[in-house]
Amino acid sequence: MVRRSRTDGLLDAQTVYRGTDGECAALLLVEPGTLKVVAATWESYAPEVKTVEVKGLVGVEAYFKCGPVLKETLTGLGKFTRSLFAETVRGIIQAETFLLAERGFASPSAYSHYWEKFYAGSCRYYSNLERISNKWDEYAGTDRLTSLFNRFKSQNVYIDEKHGYRVAGMLSDSFHELSVDLALDPDLLVTKANGVMLRVPDNVCCEAVAYINELPGRRLDGLRKKQVADLLGAGEGCVHLIDLVHDAVESVKIEQLKGDGKN
Repeated sequence: MVRRSRTDGLLDAQTVYRGTDGECAALLLVEPGTLKVVAATWESYAPEVKTVEVKGLVGVEAYFKCGPVLKETLTGLGKFTRSLFAETVRGIIQAETFLLAERGFASPSAYSHYWEKFYAGSCRYYSNLERISNKWDEYAGTDRLTSLFNRFKSQNVYIDEKHGYRVAGMLSDSFHELSVDLALDPDLLVTKANGVMLRVPDNVCCEAVAYINELPGRRLDGLRKKQVADLLGAGEGCVHLIDLVHDAVESVKIEQLKGDGKN
C-alpha cells in the first residue's frame, strides 16, 4: 500500500505479511519528489513483538537499483525482512504513475514514453510495444490524490499427505489481477499448473500465461528466482506471474519447516 499524507505530502508505503507463522510489516516514509527515505521501520507483531528503526535506509532512494543497499543494511534482520522492504519499494515504483509533477514529468504520455524506453524488453507488454492497444497512461487512468497504489497477494497451501501440495496464489492490485494453481509432489516437482489473467494493461499480457505449461515435470526446489523467471519466459513472460510462482514455492517451504518443527 502506498498513500500520500494529506498533512505533509509524504508517501506512507508499507507491506504487511500475515501467515500461519507470524505477522510483520516493512514501513517506509518517503519524500515524493526524490523518493528518498525519510524513515524506515520494521515491525513484528507475532510470534514476537519487536520494532526496529532502520536508520541505515534514511536518505536512500526507494527506486530501481536500491537492492544492494537493502541487502547490506538489512543483513542483520534476515532475508525475509529484506524481501518485504523490496516489495514496499516495488509499490512506490508503481505509485510513481500518479506522482508525475513531483517527479518532473511533463505529462502522462511523457511518463509512458519514459517507461517504454527504460523497461523495454522486461516483460510481455514492454517486449511487444508494437502490438499493444493501450499505452500505459491510457490504461492507468486519472490522477489519484491519496491512495496511490494498493496490492494484495495471497498464497493458500493445501496438504495432501499422499500426493504432496496444492497451492493457490493470487495477486490483485491497482493495475493487475491474476492467479496460479499449482500441484506439487513432496519433493516440489510440479505435477499440474494453471494460470489465469483477469485484469492486465493489455491483451498481449495474457499471452504470457502459456509459459505456465513449462512447469509440469520441473522440480522447483532449489531454483533461484531468476531460474523460475527463465522457465516462465523471462522478458517475454509476466513479472507478476513469475512472482506468484516463486512465492508459491516459498510458501510450501514455510509449511515444510513447520512440519519439521523448525519454525
